[in-house]
Amino acid sequence: MGDHLQRGILLEETQRYQEALAAYALAAQEEPENPEPLLRQGALLDEVGDYPRALLAFGKALALDPYNAYALSSRGDVLSTLGRFDAAIEDFSDAILIDPEDANAYYNRGLAYASLEQNENAIADFAVAVQLDPMHGGAYNNMGLVHFKTGAYAQALEDFSNAIRVRQGFACSFTHRARVFEALGEVKDAIDDYTRALQISPYDPTTLFFRGALYFRQNDQQKGRADFELLLQTAPADNQFRKLANQGLQADQ
Repeated sequence: MGDHLQRGILLEETQRYQEALAAYALAAQEEPENPEPLLRQGALLDEVGDYPRALLAFGKALALDPYNAYALSSRGDVLSTLGRFDAAIEDFSDAILIDPEDANAYYNRGLAYASLEQNENAIADFAVAVQLDPMHGGAYNNMGLVHFKTGAYAQALEDFSNAIRVRQGFACSFTHRARVFEALGEVKDAIDDYTRALQISPYDPTTLFFRGALYFRQNDQQKGRADFELLLQTAPADNQFRKLANQGLQADQ
């Protein structure tokens, strides 16, 4: 490992990101046939949100090593972040051809398919991801979202329950499962899951809104108002649920 590459790694570990990026650039010049400095540079640029330069770095790494599955998957992640889902799917597919045991490549391709409303493809990829990694909570959770969106409520309940089982302490899966219970008319189970989610993340505006709205529909105005008022006290100013909660409180006056 060259001196500049080693220095870049140490700088990144201490969160001195701009200095680390400069060191990786020097390392790439120092070792022009080694893709690692470019891969590290691309990953860090992605982390700090400089997506065009991240794409450039991963592209250069792939020019040196066209069959590098990590580089392909990483570039696919950046393309997905930029909303270029078709191009991202191409990169994830190439990565899978090279490394068919990479659960995250299937997971990330599934996310891209879901963003394009290609629901069957998304579910198929999430299913492979959990076969390869039975503890992949994200794949279970997002498979549940697609099943819920397509009205497959029984499968969605199973998916979210699996996500909760393998990824304890992640509030959103409780909230998602509560939405399914609500769609099925299982009010008590829905409220129980919203409450579990809020025990983990007490100020989550999504959960506060949906539980509050459910309370109002059950004519429990006191609890509904309490959730909406807490949402307005704690949610960011640009949160989408603030306006809806405010309207709900005004309607209840």
